Amino acid sequence: MNRQKQLHIMAIVTMLAVLFLIWVGGTVRATGAGMGCPDWPTCFGRVVPPFSAADLPPDYRHTYARLGYDKMPFDPVKTWTEYLNRLTGTLIGLLSILTCVLAFLARRQDNALPWLAGGALGLVMLNGWLGAVVIDTNLHSAVVTTHMMLSFGVLFLLMAVVTRTFPSSSRQPARIGRRGFLLLPIAMVITVVQTGLGAQVRERVDQMGTNEHLTTVVSWLDHVGAVLNVHMAGALIVIIINLWLMLRFFGTDARVNRALGVLFLIVIIQILSGTMLITLHLPTLLQPLHLLGASMLFTTQAFLLLVPTRAEDQKSSLHHGRPTTN
Repeated sequence: MNRQKQLHIMAIVTMLAVLFLIWVGGTVRATGAGMGCPDWPTCFGRVVPPFSAADLPPDYRHTYARLGYDKMPFDPVKTWTEYLNRLTGTLIGLLSILTCVLAFLARRQDNALPWLAGGALGLVMLNGWLGAVVIDTNLHSAVVTTHMMLSFGVLFLLMAVVTRTFPSSSRQPARIGRRGFLLLPIAMVITVVQTGLGAQVRERVDQMGTNEHLTTVVSWLDHVGAVLNVHMAGALIVIIINLWLMLRFFGTDARVNRALGVLFLIVIIQILSGTMLITLHLPTLLQPLHLLGASMLFTTQAFLLLVPTRAEDQKSSLHHGRPTTN
């Protein structure tokens, strides 16, 4: 197996691990398990988290009083949910290092690969540090949202590595024209903004807490504020722009058609899950799946943006003094 193929597989594995981490992180937030481990990188001062209250340090209530543990009962499920989040983050760190090493070894084939893989590794390290800040600030909403949104940058850089290391048999460029191609970055920005708005909705819900007066779906929606209306309007824009992408690029080639099929499926799932989140009073299990869907939507759009195009092939041929044939 050559270096580029090894790198291609490793980048895909790392990207899937990042998507899994986004789902786990969404689960942590939806279940209120963010402070399941009140310190970092240890958990209650231990490398392996406690399984029961009997395993906790005797002075843990005093030590973690500022985080609410003077009154909060110990919940092993929340502790291990947060610990799974940390383990996944550690795994991604190791996978990112391996991806970076393979990219360096494949630099002769493409000298951009080490920079792309190195950038992804840098963002992973930054996100690891932000994970510690999240704990230190007792789940400050802005830090939590930034921690989550940085994952989109990691996904983009890893997708760049994936598309630049396609096997030679599948590197025939797609017939995507530049005119329609310009809308893809706009679609990606809208997806990121829409995801950020969804995080703001979640923050408003967290701020409302367990207010006993907010017992119905209608009352929750009334108190979330204008950000929910903006988020819902943004959902309509996301639907329209992605439908346009499907109509514009369908028929390009089999590779792009498959990506558009995935894009269509994700959009449908996002519509259904978003509707269910509102009508069913924000079910816990559905929140991380909705976030995962947004991440997958961004990843698919990134693939369409970064996949080798016919226009790029022509430019490369002219640059090297070779005629281009259709």
